[in-house]
Parts: sequence; C-alpha cells; structure tokens
Amino acid sequence: MLVRLINDQFNMIGSGGQHRLLSFAEALVRLGIDIELMSPYFRCNYNYFKSHYNDFYIDKHKLYDPRNRLKFFMDNTMLLYKEMLLSPSDAYIIGLPSPLLRGFISYLTWMRKMPYVLDFGDPWFSPSDPVSWRKLMDKLLINFINLAPAIMVPNKWFKEFVLLTFKRHVHLSGEKLVELENKIHIVYPASLNIVDKSSIRKRLDGDPFTIVHLGDLQGITTLKLLTHLIRQLHLRNKKVTIMVIGGGKYAMALKSYVNLHGLDDKISINIIEPVTRFNAYEYLMQGHIGLSFHEGMYWKPINELKIVDYLSAGLPVLSTHSTDILINNYNSFIFNDSYTFVNFIINIIDNRDILERISLNAVNIAETCCSLSNVGRKILSILKYI
Repeated sequence: MLVRLINDQFNMIGSGGQHRLLSFAEALVRLGIDIELMSPYFRCNYNYFKSHYNDFYIDKHKLYDPRNRLKFFMDNTMLLYKEMLLSPSDAYIIGLPSPLLRGFISYLTWMRKMPYVLDFGDPWFSPSDPVSWRKLMDKLLINFINLAPAIMVPNKWFKEFVLLTFKRHVHLSGEKLVELENKIHIVYPASLNIVDKSSIRKRLDGDPFTIVHLGDLQGITTLKLLTHLIRQLHLRNKKVTIMVIGGGKYAMALKSYVNLHGLDDKISINIIEPVTRFNAYEYLMQGHIGLSFHEGMYWKPINELKIVDYLSAGLPVLSTHSTDILINNYNSFIFNDSYTFVNFIINIIDNRDILERISLNAVNIAETCCSLSNVGRKILSILKYI
C-alpha cells in the first residue's frame, strides 16, 4: 500500500503542522506502509527524506511572502495535481492549514475520485483576520469537509469548532449531524520515543531541577511570567535550570535578565539551538517538567505536538490551557495566574515523590493515546473506509 502525505513544506527543523504529518509518516512506516512525502517542491520516499532532510529545507519566509502567494497558489496547485495524475497512490493524506492551496488540491482529488483524508495540522484562520475573510473561510471549510471522505483533527476542540461552524451556516438534520460527527476523527500526533518508566525515578532525583520549554519562547506575557518565576525561585534559594529548545528573542531576553540582575548564581538559562523532533527527546529527558504557554487560540494544534513530546518523555505539563490528553493534577497542572504557577513549581521541587507519580501518569497517557503503533493503526482504520 502506498500512501502520500501532501503539505506545502516538510522542514524537520522548526515548528508547524508538518511535524504532525511527519509523525503519521513514521507511524505508518513502522506498520510496513510505503510512504511518500509530496510538496510543490519535491516528492520523495519518507525514509530517504528522514536521512537527507537538509536537502529538502524550504525557506518559509520566501514561501509566505505576500508578493509570492498568488503565483505560489496557481503554479503549485497545478504542479501537485499533475504529479498526482501521472503517478497515483492508494491514498492521500492532505495537510490543510492553507485553505486555498491544499483545499483546492482536495477538491481536484475529489473530482478524480482519488481516496483522500483531510488533516488539520494548523489553525484554520487567525483571530486577527478580517471578518469578511473569516466568513469566506467558514464557507470553504464547510465545502471542503462536505466533499472529503474523512477528516482528521488534533483534538476535541477542533472537532467542536468544525461542528459549530456547520451549525452556524447550515441546517443539519439529526441524521446529517451524526453522519458529520462520524466523519471527523480525533487523531493525536504520534510520539516518536516513549521513555522507559524504570528510568524516571533516577532522573527526577537529579539536580538542578530543570524546567523545559520546547520551541521558541513567544509573547511578552510568557516572558513576564518566567521573569516573575525566576525572581521567586531565587528568593526561595532554589537552584533551577530553564532549558529552551529553540531559543528566540524572548529566550535571549530572559537570559539577559538573569545575568543583569545577578540571579545566575542559582538560576541558569540554557538555550538549545533548534533540533529535529527526533533529536529533541535527548534534551527533554534531561528535564523534570515541561511548559506549554498558549497565547493564541486555545485549540491551536501545534501545542499538541509539544504536549505529546513532554508526556512521552515523562514530563508533567504545566499549561495555561487544557486539552484532551491533559488531566489536571494527574499528568499536568493547568494554571491561569502567576501565583498558582510559581507555587506549584516550588511544591514539586520539594516533593519529588509527587513529581514521580505525575511523571509515570504522563507516560501512561502517551502510551495509550500517542504511541506509534496505536496512531498508525487508527489512521489505517480510517484509510480502510474512504
């Protein structure tokens, strides 16, 4: 069986919904499925791509430059479609953050009666978009979902968002609503490496206590929260490392803050250059807890990738928002103010037994919801009926 995954980019280093599709590729390959990645710039076997990913890097700034968008849409829609006609596969999974490019690819695929699944790996629109544009996006969303044989979404909130969009614009009978609900499948990104639970206690007993943030630090609110945390930890004489895998300007600002205020005798900021999602586990498994700050839409799927990686590494998640696989005080702690955030971290530093229990629960959830075998089998069951 040959399955092709379509996206506008597949950059192994960096963030974005493409990592969700790449995790699906890994899960399906482990089950013996032939996988090809397909973008407007290349088509290649997934295993070859994984060992030569630097050869396929795409400059996102050039890709999304407003001056290039119309040409990009026209040229690359036709290019992808031509490739699909010349060499069809048994099924397609079409990543769909871009309403136009991949939406119309899905439309052309439907016209040719090719089996495909739409996967939502990024938000459908931004809250800053004009109202007129969001209305157009609502109509396109409804049209593309009506046509698609099956839909995959990253969490229950995205599914509810889709259902609410339909209810707002389309009259659905009870039967049609059930049909729509059955068509939309919640599929979590696959974990690439789940930690051995027997190693967790030894790691958690180690010092300094390490707080991990996967990805660039983004947003002034996040920076203010972390500077407040650092001050409080220093006052309470706690030796802590904050590891930022990715960096960004706010990570550099945080490091400068610690140095300028003489806090570096107890607090260290360790900034790691961006790495692939496979290599990120090497650093995650040095940590004690993981941070997930949601400054945008609460169902933004990219945060799901980060959360899955934390849980898989046995890191309890401290998050400003809940999601399907986060259970407050079981494998995570959901906070909405700096006081509870700081107090939880201080309490967990002083109570490693509690930390171990939550860490083991994190791994249990990862094994149940996000293992490569479970995710791969779920995708295959969806492909079987399209």
